[in-house]
Amino acid sequence: MAKPHKLELSETERQKLVELRDKGEPAYLRERAAALLKINEGLSPHKVARKALLKERDPDTVYTWLRRYKENGIQGLFQKSGRGRKPAYSPKSPEEAEAEVYRTIGQGPEQLHPHQTRWTLRTLGNTIPWLCDVSVPGIHQILSRLGISYKRARLYVRSPDKDYAEKMDRLQQVLEETRHHPQTCVALYQDEFSFYRNPTIAKDWARTGTKTPLAHQSYKHDELCYGIGALNPHTGDVVYQQVPKCTVEALHAFYTEICQRYANKQRIYLIQDNWSTHFQANLLAALLPQTVSFVKPKPPNWTGKLSKKIGNLHKLPIEIIQLPTYAPWTNPIEKLWRWVRQSVLHLHRLCDDWGALQKKVMDFMTQFKDGSKELLQYVGLLPN
Repeated sequence: MAKPHKLELSETERQKLVELRDKGEPAYLRERAAALLKINEGLSPHKVARKALLKERDPDTVYTWLRRYKENGIQGLFQKSGRGRKPAYSPKSPEEAEAEVYRTIGQGPEQLHPHQTRWTLRTLGNTIPWLCDVSVPGIHQILSRLGISYKRARLYVRSPDKDYAEKMDRLQQVLEETRHHPQTCVALYQDEFSFYRNPTIAKDWARTGTKTPLAHQSYKHDELCYGIGALNPHTGDVVYQQVPKCTVEALHAFYTEICQRYANKQRIYLIQDNWSTHFQANLLAALLPQTVSFVKPKPPNWTGKLSKKIGNLHKLPIEIIQLPTYAPWTNPIEKLWRWVRQSVLHLHRLCDDWGALQKKVMDFMTQFKDGSKELLQYVGLLPN
């Protein structure tokens, strides 16, 4: 019959274990001291492991604590350095391993793998030395541990405008001027968008399985409508028109409506992108001269002279503020176009009633005629 495991303690040893059980650091020492005190009281290590601790333990674990205490005293209860499972990137720290992976994926695989444009787990394993002997699932786990995941890309364009900083500085000056002198001047973000008779495809709710939402198409000609809008960044009010074609005359008519809306302003700043029609000679001649001169985009077939076909347009107290080229993120009204697409145009059911669809878009824009705090929050001009 096996000899039962007992633990005889002197009063001094017992007091040290009691103190360790109550106040010991690290925390794992408190559990080990409690287990030894239970054995000292007469319980077997097996019973202590199964029933006497806050968490059930493997009996072999408690036997190991007992053996190490008998051999080395309280020092035997401490975990030895180097124990435990090592991370696959050891001896590197998590920060060093993360930095090396980021540096690798940031370069792209083309130099080492000319037929690949994206990294795979295996090619990462073959490239990073401390991943060479790790399985593909293991590499995935390590990347997850480092906070690196496989994500869908998004479209990205970086503005090539050499005057980017100067244009943004000028924009900030105008916004500050109109914020401090609202009685005499106003700034408006202006832009155009278009929509068709047929709905755009987007997500919607449907029964799980093969059933999917349907974007009903019309048998009629897929007509096109243009919307021209201007957003006041301080009040959230919107001026909006719909036209079949976005011509110089249509823009001038829209500018005229803006001037009627803000008839008490001495100067109106229109903040625009670099669409060439904004800088057509007849249209510019009808506006105030630019106080800051940036290069204005012009198609090669434009002479820069006034068009006799368009004729003279009546003068308007408007100055154009140019945004950087290829930088739609600098124009908040772009998010208003996103909102109307999400609310009205995605999966709409008016493809056979073109007039009703146009009216629905117009009604959506009209709700912002007198200003909207919600709109300013949506486009990012007002903190939530």
